Amino acid sequence: MTLKKIIFCFAMLTPCLLLTSISFAESLKASEVENQEYKQDMARIESWSKSLKPGFTNDLNKYEKFANEIQNKWSKKNRELYARLMWEVCKPLSSGRFNDERQYEVARRYALSALAEPNEIPLVTELELTGHVMTDMVTPRAPKGEDFAQRRNKDVEIRLHAWKRLIDAIDPNWDPNEVLLSPNAVGADMGIPVGGMAPESVKDPKLRAEYEAALQKNREKIERHSEQRRLHDWLKRFPKRAEEYIIQAYSKPPFDVEELKQYLDKYVADTKTKARILAAVTKNIEKETQKESTTP
Repeated sequence: MTLKKIIFCFAMLTPCLLLTSISFAESLKASEVENQEYKQDMARIESWSKSLKPGFTNDLNKYEKFANEIQNKWSKKNRELYARLMWEVCKPLSSGRFNDERQYEVARRYALSALAEPNEIPLVTELELTGHVMTDMVTPRAPKGEDFAQRRNKDVEIRLHAWKRLIDAIDPNWDPNEVLLSPNAVGADMGIPVGGMAPESVKDPKLRAEYEAALQKNREKIERHSEQRRLHDWLKRFPKRAEEYIIQAYSKPPFDVEELKQYLDKYVADTKTKARILAAVTKNIEKETQKESTTP
């Protein structure tokens, strides 16, 4: 195998690890003090999460008090860091770690707060937070009437916004089998020792400048490839889940196909997808209406 065919291992990292590795790079506009506070508060949340025992012995009120402290501290600060913190806060709430029917509603509230300005946070963070915005549509405690309609509006719009943003970020020309070079291979191509000499060690100023430029270009290539890999992984699952949720939500009364159509026209460009969703909802509503008309 030639050096040019060395596949840079970072490209094969899991989406979760990639998100962690770039979290601070994405937050360069945050101050140094904010980044330090962010690390400390993230560690506090992770510590809290680890302390929650499996089962239903955990106190939601205590956890909510702690989470409110984090929310109050960060809601007016850097939006990216705030969104990541709220995402971490939501995880144990949505995992059923509390014997309290409010846990999913509490997670929804925190997630919606972090999604208030979705274009100001990383796309992957938006996608993750969207999964915590759920409304009960099954149990006897499920909201009804106008209360449900208002929740449905919010739940559906945040999904459609994230869905559109995901589609827009996908590069149709991305090649999953693209060859990526390690820094050593970049240097070897230029006659620099395979050991990975640092640019400042190259004595020739012209060669050093070319080497630094080549390394930077290679890093950017790797980052773009890794980002597209992560987004294509999301593309495999997010649209399907979002579509299922939207169909279920608008198949419940109060029925409002026209409102759904307006949302789809705003966020969904693909005509087949829009038609499929509207057809499924219309069919479900017809079934429900027929059932009600035949019920004594």
